[in-house]
Amino acid sequence: MRDLIRADVHDRTRSLGWLAVWWIETFCVHGPGDVQGTDVKLDDEFAGFILDTYSVGEDGRRLYDSAFISRAKGRAKSELAGFIALFEAMGPARFSHFSDGTDYYERNGQIYKYAEGEPVGVEITAPVIRCLATEETQAGNTYDNIYFNLTEGPLGEGLPRDAAGLARIFLPGGGEIIPSTASSSSKDG
Repeated sequence: MRDLIRADVHDRTRSLGWLAVWWIETFCVHGPGDVQGTDVKLDDEFAGFILDTYSVGEDGRRLYDSAFISRAKGRAKSELAGFIALFEAMGPARFSHFSDGTDYYERNGQIYKYAEGEPVGVEITAPVIRCLATEETQAGNTYDNIYFNLTEGPLGEGLPRDAAGLARIFLPGGGEIIPSTASSSSKDG
């Protein structure tokens, strides 16, 4: 059983999530594990989660300032978090305007054509992204996926050789990605 709580004006057709799903499936690969390095194909649940998370109102403002997904261990939640962090760090993750049908996004020869009325995204200037978790392995799983994508995947092309480190990633144009964990005493509450 699950509960989806959405704003009254929620409309999946008015979401940067369509672009986010395309971006993740186009530029990300699976991180460490048995499918490491293979192309990403998001299932309906994860794609729907992204569509809902990036929904915008008629004024272009995001409808939600936080999103939460809870599933059993092994569902690839940390990997999904890594993909979303990569989109936030390097993709057009913020609203610019609604398309008149002539807009497109291009990266490395790949082109996404916006539908008329679809939200158009722009990249964030100097994003600072923290991979937060109560346990080191949770933050590590997310960060390891990000690190792998930026050292072994297509997103690493053009990055300076030492931009992606084990404790911090410096993003082109400014910004960084940092893994962080809460103190061990916070695990109980």
